[in-house]
Amino acid sequence: VGGAEVGCPLLRQFNATMCYHDGLSPHWRSARRTSFFANIVVLVVSALHTPEDHLLLGNNALAVGQLDEAITHFEACLATALQDSQEHQFCQINLASALVDLNEVETDDESAKKKRAEKAIELLRNVLRLQPEHGDAAFNLGLLLQEQSQSEDTTREAASLYEIAVKASDAEGELDRWDAYANLASARQELKVYLGDYGALRMFERSIVLLESITSEYESHIDSMLNTADSSIGYDDDEYHMWQNQVNGLNKYLSKLYYGLAMSLTDIEPQQALSLMSSDGALLMNVNEGVDEESAKTVLASNAKNALRLAVDLDSTNAYAVHMLASMGEDNEEDRASSEFVEALFDDFAATFDERLSSLEYKVPSLIGEAAYDVLQSSPYETFSSALDAGAGTGLAGRFLRPLVSGPLVAVDLSQKMLDLAAKCTLVRGCGLKDEEVEGSEDDERSRRKLYDKIVLSDLETVTMDDLSTSKTGMSDGFDLIVAADVLVYVGDLSKLLKNMKTLAKPSEEHKSYFVFSCEKIDDEHNDKGWKLLSSGRYGHSRKYIEDTLELLGYEEMAYREIVPRKEKGEDVKGHMFIFGIGGADAEEFGEGMHAVYGDSTDEL
Repeated sequence: VGGAEVGCPLLRQFNATMCYHDGLSPHWRSARRTSFFANIVVLVVSALHTPEDHLLLGNNALAVGQLDEAITHFEACLATALQDSQEHQFCQINLASALVDLNEVETDDESAKKKRAEKAIELLRNVLRLQPEHGDAAFNLGLLLQEQSQSEDTTREAASLYEIAVKASDAEGELDRWDAYANLASARQELKVYLGDYGALRMFERSIVLLESITSEYESHIDSMLNTADSSIGYDDDEYHMWQNQVNGLNKYLSKLYYGLAMSLTDIEPQQALSLMSSDGALLMNVNEGVDEESAKTVLASNAKNALRLAVDLDSTNAYAVHMLASMGEDNEEDRASSEFVEALFDDFAATFDERLSSLEYKVPSLIGEAAYDVLQSSPYETFSSALDAGAGTGLAGRFLRPLVSGPLVAVDLSQKMLDLAAKCTLVRGCGLKDEEVEGSEDDERSRRKLYDKIVLSDLETVTMDDLSTSKTGMSDGFDLIVAADVLVYVGDLSKLLKNMKTLAKPSEEHKSYFVFSCEKIDDEHNDKGWKLLSSGRYGHSRKYIEDTLELLGYEEMAYREIVPRKEKGEDVKGHMFIFGIGGADAEEFGEGMHAVYGDSTDEL
């Protein structure tokens, strides 16, 4: 980290990578192939060079992507250097980097990649055992651990490692290690540790200050290039574009940091907000106006909104910042979350999505499944011949739908990473079901039967039957059942989406198709539109808006129920669930069957 690289500008939440050591400070990348021939090469080369030579030669090879050669030199360095020497430490750090790089370019099986990653972790832990305050090793280890797992325990350990890196950077007076501060800010934000010298707020602020300083230096250099009166720097078009691209890239990182700062400010509890008003060094505006908990939260909301404006100014393509700024009442309210926002949101959370929802007591998938079962019981069908899981995500609702569907069960979603997880689900694995919950299923036929018959990457407003049907599914005329579990919370004006859903249904004169879905609830009198972008970044809809919109489109309401889809900050979220029919004449006694799903308070329509 150093020189033109501007530290290691690669945060975990921004696709972080690591740093290799050139003898001055580290950067990160690479890996190793173990073979008898390679060991001989190590022995031969070791006799020809000093450990310092191997470190330099290994770094040169690593810099140009010659991974095998780099690994050979780093291993030779370790074989010849004293274990407590600086060269030995540097070579362990850089060999770990090389192993990680090799994992990215090799196409061998997962077990080999796992062994390389474990070796890299072992090397970095070796350095920290000898030198617990080694900032470079701590930083790289934190990144690698979070690449392996995003559990709370791992995040907590990574945060401790990033704190070591930050303290080492402070001790050495480094002014370019904004990445260490930013990674610590991100980890502490996930852990909801906002205050304190190494809390999320202070770390976001410090990383922003450092990165803005670096960006300013780059911009000054560009200005000098463009200033013909400055004879010390000549103008070169290629060099100009290189520097300008560097500035644009750093501004994108700054945008993400301001977004992280804004979200931390909005998440702080009222009591903490008040204590922050008197905190030394807090880079906040109008702190003198925060005289009690309510006014302190207002001050933080104003600062959060300002941070989001800066995030959008720095990078207008930052879909998170654009969407959340609109949710705080800035400019015109969007009629739906952008596809870029939804895709980025769920791609980022795909790996930990199920775990996070479980911690929020998330109930929508099971409620959707129970409602679909009740529809089936009240219809002439023994099973649904086909079903569409609209906005399927990782397949949580599909787990409840599969037993009810004898034919094709199709998943559609905007997030490829979510769908990748759903595609791995079988009758006994994945999609909310832990392996240990199913005994003796390793060789079970059910472990090989996929939960979904087709996976489709598409927007619900534009997806067609041509997209959803194939010869494999044997279905091209529509679905008996369509469900949308907690999906409409990312759309405000539902008319286009609901109109498109109707084109995917398969009603007849005798039988209905059914549409089961949930929304977050706002009061009917909340606003004239019947929907609102909430401060959470999700949309709420009134019952009247839903019913009026679907009636105009020719849907028939079958049942309604208020629900609690999940908790947020310990409080129940208000929601409601609807069942609508399309065409046909089924379910004349449908209301009675709803008691099996919703209990005695069910509306009987």
